[in-house]
Amino acid sequence: MGAFLRSFILPGWGQAATDRPMTGAAFVAWEGITAMMTFKAQQEANYLKAIHSKNLQLKRQEVQDWLVLWIFNHLFSGAEAYVSAHLRDFPPDLKIRAFPGGIGVSVPVHE
Repeated sequence: MGAFLRSFILPGWGQAATDRPMTGAAFVAWEGITAMMTFKAQQEANYLKAIHSKNLQLKRQEVQDWLVLWIFNHLFSGAEAYVSAHLRDFPPDLKIRAFPGGIGVSVPVHE
């Protein structure tokens, strides 16, 4: 649960805590993009409101779209960190293979 809360507060933090810095960096980058685009779209909406533009409603919709993506990034980052923390002890040598009669899973057993 700690990884979930870390990534929910700051996307990428939970991934970094579970030794997955590249995944964490991707969440941090997307966080920056969505935050800056939200603020940019809001500034443009403020300008369109000041000049009484007919396109104000469209710009407000764009602000809402970026805000939803920003919030989704927090939720998805937290969920991804939560699942990754639980799968951290999963054997990395697990192999799934397709056979003519179905699918087989092999797990090496180390003595």
